Amino acid sequence: MSKPKEYTVSFMPFDTLQYDYVVEAKDEDEAYEKGKEELIEAIGYDASKDWECSDIEEDIEEDIEEKK
Repeated sequence: MSKPKEYTVSFMPFDTLQYDYVVEAKDEDEAYEKGKEELIEAIGYDASKDWECSDIEEDIEEDIEEKK
């Protein structure tokens, strides 16, 4: 039986990889906090430290539907 070989396996994040979460919040600060909680739940606290918020957008479409 042959002896197992040793390998070095490397992983790098994709520049275009992005997680989007839709949250209900009263302002952008609360939206950030809720989104961060979702990220931590999805990938874990330690991994989430490598991620930065790239954008927060208010969903205007729902506001338009409520006014009709």
